[in-house]
Amino acid sequence: MAFSSLTERFQTVFFSARMRRFCIRILTFSLFLGLLLLSARADLLLAKTKKQKPKKENVPEYVFGWTQVASGFKEITDIQFHSSLPDEMVVLEKKGKILLWNFTNKESKLIADFTGNVETRSEEGLLGLAFHPKFSENKLFYINAVSKEAGKDQTFILEFRWDDSKVIRWQDRKRILLRVDQPYSNHNAGQLSFGPDGKLYIGFGDGGAGGDPYKHGQNTSTYLGTLIRITPNLDSNAPPYKIPEDNPYKNSPGFLPEIWAYGLRNPWKFSFDTKKGDLYLADVGQDEWEEVDLVLKGKNYGWNIKEGFHCFLPKTECEKPGLTDPILEYDHDLGRSITGGYVYRGKNLSKYYGWYIFADFVSGKLLGFSTETEGKRKLTVLGSTHFLISTFGQDSSGELYFGDFSSGNIFQIGKKIEIN
Repeated sequence: MAFSSLTERFQTVFFSARMRRFCIRILTFSLFLGLLLLSARADLLLAKTKKQKPKKENVPEYVFGWTQVASGFKEITDIQFHSSLPDEMVVLEKKGKILLWNFTNKESKLIADFTGNVETRSEEGLLGLAFHPKFSENKLFYINAVSKEAGKDQTFILEFRWDDSKVIRWQDRKRILLRVDQPYSNHNAGQLSFGPDGKLYIGFGDGGAGGDPYKHGQNTSTYLGTLIRITPNLDSNAPPYKIPEDNPYKNSPGFLPEIWAYGLRNPWKFSFDTKKGDLYLADVGQDEWEEVDLVLKGKNYGWNIKEGFHCFLPKTECEKPGLTDPILEYDHDLGRSITGGYVYRGKNLSKYYGWYIFADFVSGKLLGFSTETEGKRKLTVLGSTHFLISTFGQDSSGELYFGDFSSGNIFQIGKKIEIN
């Protein structure tokens, strides 16, 4: 509009009608050319100063079937199976209940109730359960929960004895294995699991807020931002746990001896391949990238220096010795909060035997990749749901289940139909 007003004044004062038309064309063309050159220069400068987002790969899509197998739960955080509990499934609720679902009578039984003892703000709650390797004999199990003590939110790793003749309460715990201060109510992680080596692995987030303000991810003197590995002590008169002799930092100054791996942001679920023993971990991203890590002894997975394969802090030239990249990443166009799953070892989906199957909590997509390939894996979308998939479970036959945080329903993954 300013250009039109200026031209009219120019015409009135100086030129005849014919000259006015000629000069208007010249002036219009000159201004257009000038704007074009400025725009091109701006684009060139932007290209030089802004890191371009990698070109998206074509992600194949399929549709997995799923069947609802259980209902009536509230805010599911974990699903576990054990061979000594045939035809049953253990379900954890964020607010503090442990329930046992029976597939035959399709009813749930309350096993434990920690309501009132568990903090439930944001990502806090009753977050994980693991059965002792000798659970069939000793009935011991362990939970990961956030509770408040002395005015502080803390992660508690507690040992209990299974007793289905009563409802287990917080005060029934046999011992506290570990407790860790949580500075914020998010990035508390929550998974714990016994590996094929009989050791207990526990995942901790970086402690929360955003961007890791306390730099916990690269601080090896804190549990936050790490995966630890311990051996629970069954002798009630001994310390609650031992440090395994082969832990990578048992005798390293500046490192907690429990640390197995570090540089994690918020490992929301990890699992061991029941055939090969490999450890897969899903780490929730910050601004752009979700990732899956193949966890190896003593490795640093980069947070908060890197997010996925990319620089986070600093934004450029972040490569340094000792950082381990993920085996897979996806950006926030596909999903915004990864939920870790399992390597599939069942029979219902024979084509996907050996695939790591997981999901995104926000987008509801079921995702997967073959674990038989080396290096960076190729991602496949296995299904698109409207669920908030908060956790997976794997039964003794290797079949997979997932929980919908919103509805409280649990589904078993079934056959797929290829759509493209």
